[in-house]
Amino acid sequence: MKSFSRLRWIALAALLGIMVVAPSAGASVVIPVGNVAVPTSGSFLYMNSQSGDYIGQGIEQLYTSANSNVTIDFPQGSGSLNATMIQGSYAHWWYVSIAAPYGQPLAVGSYTGAFRTSFRPAGSPGLDVNGDGRGCNTLTGQFDLNELSYAPSGELLVFDATFEQHCEGGSPALFGRIRIENPPPPPDVSPPTLNLSDVSVETSDTSGANVWYSATATDDRDSSPTVTCTPLSGSFFRVGTTTVNCQAKDRSGNVATGTFIVTVFGPLQFDVTLNIQGMVVSKTGVATVSGKLSCSRAIPVYLVGTVRQLFANRVYITGTFSVQVNCSAPSTPWNATLIGDNGRFGSGSATVTVDATGCELSCHAASAAASIKLNASK
Repeated sequence: MKSFSRLRWIALAALLGIMVVAPSAGASVVIPVGNVAVPTSGSFLYMNSQSGDYIGQGIEQLYTSANSNVTIDFPQGSGSLNATMIQGSYAHWWYVSIAAPYGQPLAVGSYTGAFRTSFRPAGSPGLDVNGDGRGCNTLTGQFDLNELSYAPSGELLVFDATFEQHCEGGSPALFGRIRIENPPPPPDVSPPTLNLSDVSVETSDTSGANVWYSATATDDRDSSPTVTCTPLSGSFFRVGTTTVNCQAKDRSGNVATGTFIVTVFGPLQFDVTLNIQGMVVSKTGVATVSGKLSCSRAIPVYLVGTVRQLFANRVYITGTFSVQVNCSAPSTPWNATLIGDNGRFGSGSATVTVDATGCELSCHAASAAASIKLNASK
């Protein structure tokens, strides 16, 4: 909704690059001559009610931006205008709704066969003028949209329509005219703001992958600036990094440019191995096992494992370990220390299993198992 406290004549519109549409030919609404002087500019609602018309009570009324608060809801390209005229602290209040048939934008021209806006059937225009606590349950009518103009940046400059409304199928009519006139806004010189983020994907294809991304822009005067990028979203990006170039443009022609990076990771080569030699401290039973991580690119890896050793041919001493290692290509050694859960490890054979998990854009797993020899140390 946009509110107007003071509205002025619009002058030199052509010099400001403002599009003004001329009144339509063959207008169908003729407002009876009344006693109230109807303005020729500014924002106002004029109503000339015939005797017997319930809404207007058979009198003339004029509400202008000088004595009323004027509020409208009519974005560019919209199919309906909704306006309010509120005088004082609701001494008088009026609502005007004018709409094209569903699915069509309001445009300069004559609209006949109108129904109440909220209940208009498909293919019919809408009209609804109500206020001061009075409204029609059903209505018929017609209206002419005589003038409509916008600033290049999309703000409404002029909306001028005349209407004829019959309430509840009656013959008496409410005739009127609504005009909304706003001063030209200051020139739009601010470029849009691009909203870009780097994108990373992982693919099983060694050459690359099709990558979809989102690039948007915001603007203080344009609700939907256009954004174009090269390469296009959905294009094939080769393994490695690619710079995407983007441009945003608003309705006033202001342009912003920016870039972001698309990184495509190829298949990760990932493995874990065990050294067949380990160590155990004779006095404490603390064991050390080790091995090697292989990775085709740097990745953090979490290792968990188990060591089992048969003691006196009767019972297994078991212990577990976990350790995090940053693997650097092509390989990185790892080691872990552990104690037995139910006794001390000693020198001799032991069975070791280890599971390695590395996650970046997706998770990768590898495992190894071996019979190793724990060598005693002091």
